[in-house]
Amino acid sequence: MFKSYLQKFLLISLISCEFKTFDDTGFDIFIIAGQSNTLAGSGLDTKIDTPDKDIFQLGRFSIFDFMISQANEPLQHHTARKNKIGFGLTFAKLYKNHKKKAKPILLIPCGFGGASLKKEWKISEFLYEDLIERVNFVKQKHPKSIVKAILWHQGESDTGLTNYDILLDKFINSIRKDLNSERLPFIVGGMVPFWVGQNELRKIQQEFIKNTPLRQKYTAYADPDFPFVIKKENDLIDEIHYNAKGQRELGKRYFSAYLSITE
Repeated sequence: MFKSYLQKFLLISLISCEFKTFDDTGFDIFIIAGQSNTLAGSGLDTKIDTPDKDIFQLGRFSIFDFMISQANEPLQHHTARKNKIGFGLTFAKLYKNHKKKAKPILLIPCGFGGASLKKEWKISEFLYEDLIERVNFVKQKHPKSIVKAILWHQGESDTGLTNYDILLDKFINSIRKDLNSERLPFIVGGMVPFWVGQNELRKIQQEFIKNTPLRQKYTAYADPDFPFVIKKENDLIDEIHYNAKGQRELGKRYFSAYLSITE
């Protein structure tokens, strides 16, 4: 059911892209990676979460794998879910409006629910290699493309790991090396404040994430606590995940964080 839903929207998107080669411009590429808070915001609204003619995504499902099409929600993360969104499209719209004369924007969705830096996102494992492969594919096909940033949201699965900061730093260094960009902006996002507040180990984990810019150059933190705490009407419902409204706000925080290290 979900696949047929995606295929219907992607077919329309592919038709709209049919005569565009992007050879003259390439893309401004943003990689969205991590675990479920890249994609699991309940409450997709077709009047708000609308596509944009200049924002595309690299597909991954069925016949659309490695095809460039218009970015429709839900984006094609590994574990995409019907009627749920992440922060990526909000971020991309803000980037487009800010840049004015930016290249077409290409999102590469790589989120995977429940994925750990110690396991699924471990360097050389499938998720890591898939990300590198997809970026290289676009750059080979569209050589004028530029990877502008990685938007990373992960940590819930690794709460309690005392060396999480070391693993994250190693991941950042490795991915920059493999993408040939030592100064590639890497934006990390904070976990849901209500969920974090229920457990001391989660608070420690949030500090690991928040303090990434103190350990790594060209990184920034999308802060869910500032300028106000991102909350839901009922924080006990799916307490580990932002809802769609929270994801849209998180997209704004990611964009502000991005600007803080690029301008």
